[in-house]
Amino acid sequence: GVGVGVGVGDDPVIAFGVAVACWAAGAIAAVVAPGRRAPAVLAVVGAVVGGVAATVAGAQALGAAAPGTWSTPWRVPGGALSLRLDPLAGAFLLPLALVGGVGALYGLGYHRNHAPGRTGRASFAAYDLLLVSMALVVAASNLVLLLVAWEAMTIASWALVVDEHRDPGVRAAGVQYLVAGHVAAAALALMALLLAVSNGGFSIAPPGTSASVPAGALFVLAVIGFGTKAGIVPAHVWLPDAHASAPSHVSALMSGVMITMGFYGLARFVPLFGPPAVWWAGLLIVLGAAGAVGGILLSLAQRDVKRALAYSTVENAGLTALAVGVGLLGTAMGAPWLAALGWTAALLHLWNHALAKGLLFFGFGAMAQAAHTRDLDALGGVLRRWRTVGGAVVVGAAAVAALPGLNVFVSEWLLLRALLSGLAGLSGAARVAVLAALAALAFAGGLAVAAVTRLLGVGLLGAPRTRQAAEAVEPGWLMRGPVVALAAGCVLVAAIPQRVVAALAPAVASVQPAADGSVATAAVAPLAALVPLLAVLVAGIAGARALWLRRSPRRVGPTWGCGFAEPAATMQYSSTSYASGVTAVMQPVLRTEVRRTTETDARTGVPVAAAWASFTLDPTLREAYLPLFAWMGRGAARLREVQRPRVSTSLLYMVVVVAVLLAYLVVPGIGR
Repeated sequence: GVGVGVGVGDDPVIAFGVAVACWAAGAIAAVVAPGRRAPAVLAVVGAVVGGVAATVAGAQALGAAAPGTWSTPWRVPGGALSLRLDPLAGAFLLPLALVGGVGALYGLGYHRNHAPGRTGRASFAAYDLLLVSMALVVAASNLVLLLVAWEAMTIASWALVVDEHRDPGVRAAGVQYLVAGHVAAAALALMALLLAVSNGGFSIAPPGTSASVPAGALFVLAVIGFGTKAGIVPAHVWLPDAHASAPSHVSALMSGVMITMGFYGLARFVPLFGPPAVWWAGLLIVLGAAGAVGGILLSLAQRDVKRALAYSTVENAGLTALAVGVGLLGTAMGAPWLAALGWTAALLHLWNHALAKGLLFFGFGAMAQAAHTRDLDALGGVLRRWRTVGGAVVVGAAAVAALPGLNVFVSEWLLLRALLSGLAGLSGAARVAVLAALAALAFAGGLAVAAVTRLLGVGLLGAPRTRQAAEAVEPGWLMRGPVVALAAGCVLVAAIPQRVVAALAPAVASVQPAADGSVATAAVAPLAALVPLLAVLVAGIAGARALWLRRSPRRVGPTWGCGFAEPAATMQYSSTSYASGVTAVMQPVLRTEVRRTTETDARTGVPVAAAWASFTLDPTLREAYLPLFAWMGRGAARLREVQRPRVSTSLLYMVVVVAVLLAYLVVPGIGR
């Protein structure tokens, strides 16, 4: 039979079905449509129309009094095509719809510039399938359906990561991503099996009382499985390579939306495990603080602009994990006001990060495509000629740095208020944890400003550093439009913070029913005046400047070059030298490898050329994973000796097996 929800719940289910149908139709059209341009256009139309329908579904689910449900049998053991659209699902569906829709438009322009002779069938089909799979992850109310959608999400995103598979580095990033994705899937499969054994079925529900399943074990499995996809330290090492290798619109979707699927899993399942222990909160606070500080520090050490943005995503994933930990701490300590602030900060930060990071990947991706390089030191001088994209990137960078008047400041303000409230209202070890989290937030915030000024100063300002950067032409409106749309979203959230926080209150209540949503709304009330005040301030400064320029003639000349008669672009700060004040202090952690080469004249021995390069490997990869993989490799090499194809060895194995079986059957006390 078919069970269908009634009342208010019908509307989000219908709109959700339309969205999934549009995305699926777009994926099919990308494969079967004839011609060279039709496959991409039809796939993008499906993505955009599906995004509009998903926006309607998300908004309806977020404000619905009762969740929308739908289910039908599925000929898979334990499986059912069972959907549930409640406020929590709506909160995660909205950024998917927005970034997925505008990303498809951007991707059409990006593809036309990048590979004008290719149809891009596989890439556009995988993009739409990724949207379908993420939507099903959010809406699934059956564990088997969730696992299938989760695996489809991993495969579809992997296909997009390896779009440029002729590059060995891209193929290596794809393998690394697959390994990480399937380790996460194994942890989630074990968690789902334990829940199914406890509940006697595969519906997503709290563990039953018929079986003893340790809640702590379920929590650890959830952190491994969902935390890997979310990019939480130390399971983040796949993220920088994968996001840097993918096309820019895919990087925006993965960084802004796909990592939120991991946090959706934590928000959906951790409350099902029962009252949280204090150590659950402590674990997420520690991992979040490490990710926030380590991610932005490694971002400062990257010359590849997309890797720098990817490590910034690790930082923001750390901040979100920290906020989730604070929310769990509030529940564990019986402080609903702290739970409300923590969970609201986490969900709002996911929205804000999707807007700002999608914008930055779009903007810097367009610059990298036009200049034919992702090297930050090969850009420069873009802002003067790229007024639309460059101006929007400035907005996105300021937002990521959590500057007042933009959206990320609102969510980090909420997190700061949560930590300060916890510092005042808690005691003992909980208070120490909150104090450490506060220090990490402050340190990461300072590093984020340095990272943003580095990206803007080196990448957009100054003189063009290469001929390609000087000749780079601003893209058309297919790529400019999405950039402007996300920049407008960054400003809009900051302009109406109370309404946005109030809209998230039902989702917070579905995670923590005892949370007092009015606390978060009151906390952001003072921020509503920031945008108008800053607008008046900027208009006043612009007016005063215009008046001054009318009275005084403007003189244009080259920047002072320390007395050099002919300043060159190479005299500007490089990305490495700009960040050296921070990275030099953190060398005990970063351990940057520097390579210097000198070419000398064979006859005179006089140096005629020199080169310098630096490489900063992720400390987690260097200190943990690479030694682990080396140990596993040595163990596998020893096992090869056991597997040598010798007749004598095979006969020995047979004799041993027969002897063990005979002992099991004959000797008393062994087999019985």
